[in-house]
Amino acid sequence: MDILLTFLLIFSFTPILLWGDNWKKTAIGQVPFVVGAWLVFYKYMTVGIAAGEMYLWGIFIANLVYGHIAFTIILLEMRKSMKSHRPMIHQNS
Repeated sequence: MDILLTFLLIFSFTPILLWGDNWKKTAIGQVPFVVGAWLVFYKYMTVGIAAGEMYLWGIFIANLVYGHIAFTIILLEMRKSMKSHRPMIHQNS
């Protein structure tokens, strides 16, 4: 359960990072997944999830997949910005 909570915390923060990197549509698209995942987590921790409510885990897993995609976008943007700010080492004049 600790891993699920860690994923929730990380992926709850990714819309803020995406918004800062001008991925506004992706950040807004992730917000319903984050809210749904927190609701599923709360329901699981308080009363449990019945066999007929297994679709709720689909919402949770969708958040994990969408969060991984968003986190990959953030890492690629960071890598791109680091490459553009790195000075040329082997610069011949």
